[in-house]
Amino acid sequence: MSKQLLSSKTPTMIIPLGTEIQSDAHGQLNIRTPGNLVIETSGHYGILESLNGSIRIEPDADVEAVQVRCAEACYVQGSLTAWKVSAHSLQLENQAKASIVLQDTKELSIGKGAQLVGNFSSEKELFVLFSRFAGQLKALPLFARRGSETPELTEGNDAETVATPTVRVSDEIVEEPEASLESDSELPDPLFFALILLEREFARSAYGPTSQRVIEELIKLLQERDLEALGLTYRTLCGRIVEPGGDVRRAFDLMETYFSSPSA
Repeated sequence: MSKQLLSSKTPTMIIPLGTEIQSDAHGQLNIRTPGNLVIETSGHYGILESLNGSIRIEPDADVEAVQVRCAEACYVQGSLTAWKVSAHSLQLENQAKASIVLQDTKELSIGKGAQLVGNFSSEKELFVLFSRFAGQLKALPLFARRGSETPELTEGNDAETVATPTVRVSDEIVEEPEASLESDSELPDPLFFALILLEREFARSAYGPTSQRVIEELIKLLQERDLEALGLTYRTLCGRIVEPGGDVRRAFDLMETYFSSPSA
């Protein structure tokens, strides 16, 4: 096929020399390139990185990434959801939308009609803010109903062994949900946030059966407020999780912070 026919009939992807494209343990693509990177279609990514250039997200692209890193500017024309963005500047053009938990940039430009949610400078700052409003966060319907549904494992025997207690919500049964909410509300703030992170990671089902069972066991100990058993086993249990994701690592840090404090 001639170059002229190829360019006129089909889009062309050019991968510059030195570019690395890999899939992580969660099936997300990690793209690391020496120059500029342009994302034209929606997708979920682990890491998007431009070592010496900029990253641009086109108007019709809805991009989710754990980390976005570039030496120059991160341009958002479409939508970006990210845990952390590290760049010299972050520029949201007109009508762009960005939900960014942690932002490490020197310059910020927000166009007319653009929306920016998040924008914390560090995980410590995020945790301190959530700690100040822990009561309001725990009162949200999302967390009040959290124990009403539990993901099921595919292996019946394993599910029976370590299943997290579930509560059936109906007009006739009201005492158990109230008790569950009261139990959750009594968790110390670091462990409450660790529970949220672990439940979110468990729902993704990105791990093998062994790791899923370990995460479920941690969730069970937190939900039952068995802090004595949790304090003795959380390090061992977390060590059994194969290639833990960011939420698992942050949950471990929160448990480590709580149980390492003199008041624990």
